[in-house]
Amino acid sequence: MSPEADRPEPLELSRYCIPWTPFAKTLAESRVCLVTTAGIYAKGDTPFVASGDNSFRVIPGDAMASDLAYSDEHYPHECIDADLNCVFPVDRLHELAAEGFIAGTSRFHYSMGFSQQLAAIRAKTIPLLARELDKVRPDVVLLTGG
Repeated sequence: MSPEADRPEPLELSRYCIPWTPFAKTLAESRVCLVTTAGIYAKGDTPFVASGDNSFRVIPGDAMASDLAYSDEHYPHECIDADLNCVFPVDRLHELAAEGFIAGTSRFHYSMGFSQQLAAIRAKTIPLLARELDKVRPDVVLLTGG
């Protein structure tokens, strides 16, 4: 068998390329949206199912870390137990806005929890989340993981 036979099929790049959109504003003119996979949710909202959950939660843009909780058992929690901002820096964004480094936060932030159903997330969850983000129209999206 030749070495070429062991090579994977080439990727269809058009499926995986990310379109480039130039950033036209300064950060001081920009509203920032947080999107995380750390299982963050607003207290009073439904927690994520820790064993696997393909949904996402909408978090108010004016929420503070003290208004939030997390439901995830798949990463160490020492850091997040000490300060939720280590995975979802919402208080830091409010501080940056107060100091004029950013214009503020978007009306909403978004969070996903743990799931191994990657095909379902790609086919259903991500398109729904992208439509929600499109409604909010943030200038910057900051992605964080758990």
